[in-house]
Parts: sequence; C-alpha cells; structure tokens
Amino acid sequence: MALQRERYLINSILRACKILRSLAGTKSQWKIGELSRALGLDRSTSYRILLSLEQAGMVEKNEKTGTYSLGIGTFEIGNAYLRQTDLIQVSKPIMADLAQRVQETVHLAVLSDTEIVYVDKCDSPRSLGVMSKIGQRGPLHCTSLGKTLLAFQPEEEQSRILQKIRLIPLTPKTITSKQRLVKELGRIRKQGYALDHREIEEEVECIGAPILNHLGNVIAALSISGPQRKIGTPREKQYIQDVVKAAALISFKLGYVENKEGN
Repeated sequence: MALQRERYLINSILRACKILRSLAGTKSQWKIGELSRALGLDRSTSYRILLSLEQAGMVEKNEKTGTYSLGIGTFEIGNAYLRQTDLIQVSKPIMADLAQRVQETVHLAVLSDTEIVYVDKCDSPRSLGVMSKIGQRGPLHCTSLGKTLLAFQPEEEQSRILQKIRLIPLTPKTITSKQRLVKELGRIRKQGYALDHREIEEEVECIGAPILNHLGNVIAALSISGPQRKIGTPREKQYIQDVVKAAALISFKLGYVENKEGN
C-alpha cells in the first residue's frame, strides 16, 4: 500500500515542505546555497521552489542580505490550524490555572515524526521562566513531553521512531542508551507520567503527562517546566498529581472516559 501511494507523491511539493520546515527551525534565515547543501538539493531547484513560495507569500526574501525566512502566509495557515483545533481551546484555561498553581511554565506539545512540537504555552507567573516558543521543535529522548508521547505510542510505531532518533547528549543526565530509554518508556507507561531531571537543560526540571482523545489515543502531552527543584523534593508527589490531574481534565473535556471496569 505504501509503495502504491508513493507513485502519486509530487516531489516538488515534498521539497518545498522540507524548505519550509528548515526555515521554521532554530536557524530562521537561510541563503540559497546553505539550504541547498543542508537538504541535498541543487541550487537551481532550491531557487525555483523559493521563488514559487515567495510568490505565494510563504517565504520572504531580504534583498539586502539575500536570505530567506518564513512569510506571513505560514502564519495565517498556522493560526487557521490553531483556531480549528479543540485541543488548544480546551487546554488554555486549564494550563493557565496549572501555571498559577505551581508557579511554573506550562507547555502543550504534540508528536511530529521523531520530534515534539510545542503547540501552546502558558508562561510562569515568576519573572524567571523557560525560554521556548510555540511552533518550536524539541527532542523526544530528553524532555518529559517527548518521553511521554513516545511511551504511549503503539509498539510498532514506537519501534520505528526509536530506530530513527539519535540520542544526542545535551547534559550529563541525558539518556544516551536506547536500552535504557526503552526501560524508561516502560516505566512512564506504567506510572502515567514522565520526569525530565535536568536532561535537556542543566537548570531545568520538567514533569509531563499524556492527553487522550475520545478514542483513548494519546494525542498530546502537558508539562510543567522551570528552574525550581521539583524532582526528589518533598513536593514532588504534589507536582506530579497537579500535572496528571490537569492532563486528565483536558482529556475528559476532549471526550475521553476512563474505563473503570474491574475496579
């Protein structure tokens, strides 16, 4: 079936999407040559695609520097996506309440192939919060959001992702062994939440929990993040309960009803 579908794919559109994803990354301005080398495209192909995307308002060119960045068209499409997504609307007030209660930054993220994407955020009431942006991507193996989303994937999909991801060490506490990561994912699935004990940033601790839709599928994850100590403190249990309860409330409002048969 997959091979049959590939016959109908339009390569130029796939290349255009790769260019847009590159422009949406941490490096937001690119020259044609840089993009071509990064994506393995010849310069003329990159130029034609960028010219077409510019005409459509999807990219903008800085005439002084010759660099390209995302255009207003991508913002419009992104906003349209957010407007039609019940997840964002349902989560917002619950995230705001959680941020106020725990005095931490609250993130909402979804899975995008081998990464997470932050789709909403509520800043910490404290002056010192976490530097992150809606639309930003992050790794799976060293964030509470990523580990949560990966832990609750079907076995086949989880195996596929584990084969593709690279366990890049970002702090001394980052998990860099796939065997250890698999064990961690099993523990997360069993306990219903994930911890990031300074694994992506040395001064940040996070606690994440899954959000389920009406079918019982994990479609997103919720987390609290910040520099204050949470893990291994007397308040750790309370922090975990707050996050799990907030994620469960969002799940309930999305139509998920826990099956309590046998209880």
